[in-house]
Amino acid sequence: MSYGPPSGPHNPGGYGPPPPGPYSGGQPAGQPPKNYLWMNILGLFGCTVIGIIGLIFALQVNSKWSIGDYAGAESSANTAKIMGIISLIGFILGAIFWVIYIVFFVVLAASSATYSTY
Repeated sequence: MSYGPPSGPHNPGGYGPPPPGPYSGGQPAGQPPKNYLWMNILGLFGCTVIGIIGLIFALQVNSKWSIGDYAGAESSANTAKIMGIISLIGFILGAIFWVIYIVFFVVLAASSATYSTY
């Protein structure tokens, strides 16, 4: 079996087999990049639209890696990371808002309590 153009008088033997090594196609053949799925799931509660977009990109990382689209997997991972960070910040700010909101109304209710002597 020949790898490359057919052998002939001007090309004796084709290119030959690819060299063995830890790389295939210029990309590492190891683990796929991180998909940041947990960030985007938490981000659904803080910034829903951005969380959904990030979730879609996070779910694409492993499938693109498994079919050999290494550049696409890296691109999806980077987009999922950015969307995950934005939506996670929205989640954290929302959680802080709700804690302040609850504490404010508990203090307000405690300070405006009236006591009657019936």
